[in-house]
Amino acid sequence: MMKEVWDAYDRDGNQLGFDLIRDEPIPEGVYHIVVEVYAVTENHEVLMTQRHPNKPLPLKWEITGGSILKGETPEQGAIRELMEETGIEVTESDLNFVYSYVHENNRSIYKCFVVFISKEQTKIQLQEGETVHYRYITYKAFKQFMKTEDYVPGGRDRFYAHEEKFDMFIHQNGFK
Repeated sequence: MMKEVWDAYDRDGNQLGFDLIRDEPIPEGVYHIVVEVYAVTENHEVLMTQRHPNKPLPLKWEITGGSILKGETPEQGAIRELMEETGIEVTESDLNFVYSYVHENNRSIYKCFVVFISKEQTKIQLQEGETVHYRYITYKAFKQFMKTEDYVPGGRDRFYAHEEKFDMFIHQNGFK
């Protein structure tokens, strides 16, 4: 199986002109971009997926996300990840940027988006080997669920660091 290839970026998100390979060390001062996509319904329910038992952090719950691939923009990566992990098709105009966050320890720049979906018109197709289950949970219950051991710890930390932005965004921009 071919290794995943990423573009290298500086801390400010500028491409550096060389490649990074998944699972190989990333030099100091060099980063790759990771996207996170919160799919939210008209009733302010958040779509969560459960990780495959053979993945790191087995059976933990999370929102859609992953590293963008070489040549992708963060938006293209977000669209691809959402499609791969859930079967949900969106366009760039459906993506709502919420925040960017530099994580020094894992040399990542996180780009977070929210997409608003219609629960009734959305058929979820889980990605084999990635996710094993999904569920919708109200935004209020989601915020509580994230505090449990069942949620991916890094995602929890990033969410709570930007909780006010999410609160404002979800309630101002969701379906009416």
